[in-house]
Amino acid sequence: MPSRPELVADAAVTVLARDGLRGLTHRAVDAEGGLPHGSTSNCFRSRAALLEAIVTRLEELDRAMLAGPQSDVRSGPALAAQLASNVARMTSPEHVRATRARLALLLDETAKPAMAAGHLRFLALLESMLAEGGHPTPSTTARAVSDLLEGALVHAVSVDSRGVDVEELADAVERLLR
Repeated sequence: MPSRPELVADAAVTVLARDGLRGLTHRAVDAEGGLPHGSTSNCFRSRAALLEAIVTRLEELDRAMLAGPQSDVRSGPALAAQLASNVARMTSPEHVRATRARLALLLDETAKPAMAAGHLRFLALLESMLAEGGHPTPSTTARAVSDLLEGALVHAVSVDSRGVDVEELADAVERLLR
């Protein structure tokens, strides 16, 4: 059974995804989680603490989603396909709530340090994968691939109801990897 802070964090992700930053209040999170008034405030006293909890929960949800069967690829078409598939999963009905919340957080100055830290962790992982795969410019390529993937996420959840075309995105990633 989830702990009270986990229940609050999950409810906060839902509120943020649905109502945006303006709708994210301690009271709204209590209502979403079916929790007694003041529960969110007891767990996370300030808005900054609540935002930090959301960022932490989003990373936990990402790790759980990506923990499925993944090949240990480091370069080329297989890596491009894996990354494109991950974006498609992040925009699927099961996971789009977390993606929408993450994108909302990108616009909040108080969440900027936590979001930047998460982004740097992703870049370091991607750069490491590319370096291990023998890529000649892992740092600049990791940044370009990350930018492409983030753009695909934004596009898929905001303007394109068709979702992610995994083949098309994999081809674009592969071109960057060359």
